[in-house]
Amino acid sequence: MVGKTEIKKSLKTGDLREAKLRARYERVRLDAEWELLRGRLRLKRDYSLSDREIWYLVSKWFVEEEKKNTSSTDTYPSVDDAHYDYAMSTSSEHVAPAVYQTANAILVERGLEFDPSSDDGLRLQRILHPAIIEIAKRDYQRSVPGAQVSLDPQFAALSAQTALPPVAKFTLKRLMEEFRSDATRTPLAGKSAKKRDAQWEIIKAFFAEETPLDRIDRLRVREFMALIAKLPSNASKHFPDATIFEAVEFGADKKLPVLSIDTANGYLRQLGALFRFAVDEGFVATDPTSGLLFRGEKVRAKDRRDPFTVDELIKIFGAPIYTGCVDDDYGYAKPGPNIPRRGRFWVPLISLYTGMRLNEICQLTLDDFVVEDGVDIILIRGDDDGETKRIKTAAGQRFIPVHSELRRIGLLRYVTARRKKGLATDVLFPELPLGSTGYRSDPFSKYFARFLDHIEIKDKKKVFHSFRHSYRDALREADISIEKVRALGGWSGKNTEDHYGSGLRASTLAEAIEDIRYPKLDLSHLYQTNTRAVS
Repeated sequence: MVGKTEIKKSLKTGDLREAKLRARYERVRLDAEWELLRGRLRLKRDYSLSDREIWYLVSKWFVEEEKKNTSSTDTYPSVDDAHYDYAMSTSSEHVAPAVYQTANAILVERGLEFDPSSDDGLRLQRILHPAIIEIAKRDYQRSVPGAQVSLDPQFAALSAQTALPPVAKFTLKRLMEEFRSDATRTPLAGKSAKKRDAQWEIIKAFFAEETPLDRIDRLRVREFMALIAKLPSNASKHFPDATIFEAVEFGADKKLPVLSIDTANGYLRQLGALFRFAVDEGFVATDPTSGLLFRGEKVRAKDRRDPFTVDELIKIFGAPIYTGCVDDDYGYAKPGPNIPRRGRFWVPLISLYTGMRLNEICQLTLDDFVVEDGVDIILIRGDDDGETKRIKTAAGQRFIPVHSELRRIGLLRYVTARRKKGLATDVLFPELPLGSTGYRSDPFSKYFARFLDHIEIKDKKKVFHSFRHSYRDALREADISIEKVRALGGWSGKNTEDHYGSGLRASTLAEAIEDIRYPKLDLSHLYQTNTRAVS
């Protein structure tokens, strides 16, 4: 029927912004036109026009007539009484012939071959009738200087529906709403969503959410950069009731450290993501954030995390929670008769011998412990919605064999005991509290900071993530191949060949992980034979 598999149409403009605006209109128009063409494939006797199709036909005719009349440079003919009566009348005797003829022309043009006097044709004429009157009124108003004609508001609404809102009135708030509701974009969840929303709050606080997009230019973005370069870290915690402008002033007075380069760039990347979306959708012509980022090291030397030394590891695993404490709640630092083998006991040990990140451990469920290739392994994975389980990178989706030291200390026995108490999908450490973000890792991180303080490890570069650095050093000392290192640590390679094949077997990685050792660190006091151990 159409005779082609694609349609090419010139947008007749060299202006990128204007082209994008016209392209959006053409997509809407073509969608409706294709719907009509599909209808023609049905048997003609069975085919009927829907109200939506009729409204589309009338709307398109009306817009084309208006465009033709307003763009004409011809002088208008003299207006006689008949023309005036016709323009001002709503009676069928003046417009009936014009309605019938116009309806027939529309149907013929669209290849819809049925009589305008049919039921569908009459419905088309009823909707077309006021549109023809409106065109005549507008034509008369333009041709007679000073003429006052009452125009139909439904056609003003039609114009508003078929056109994009003016760029000058498209606000930052509206842009964020459009961005958030974009169905083509993967929705954020959990920490990522909260982080994005917090960054948006800073952006709105600086630019004001009702600001039209065309007022956010390059100069304004640079002013935003100047502000966040002075914004103190954790400003909302230090100054919960202050504006961002006041926070900068207060932070300077107290000589508080400012945002790291990477954190500051996070705000710019969020603003850039919004404007790239705006450009793609035709809301603005250019992205004022293009190429603007703070330059410097992603992680400054003073902010890097260091591995624990062997002496520090001896301190950690010689603390009361591993040698005997009151309990693993408020009494974890006080010597006592118990060694509760729950989350606070296991999480550091698992990280030391697997290199797993804190959140990867805290989100483990019982079904993450499986046997593959004859080897006990731990699955590190994210879930589909990112709400329950989340991994940092695609390379983080992996498995790690259970190190023999963890086996001797009793990790698999603990898993078995937990399975007897609950469902296979239950979390491994249910007693670890959830943070406000929905993750167990946040409260644990704060606990571990207090734990290190109790055992006199006060170096700010030593945090829970230091276990992962210690693990990486142990892999180096074991002289394990880089491919196995990446598999065991969830680090991604940059070579094309890394993406081919299904990866290393569990038995191969099990042999490699056994080479991980920490000289002088003796954990034999934790082996499962210890009768004081309780779960």
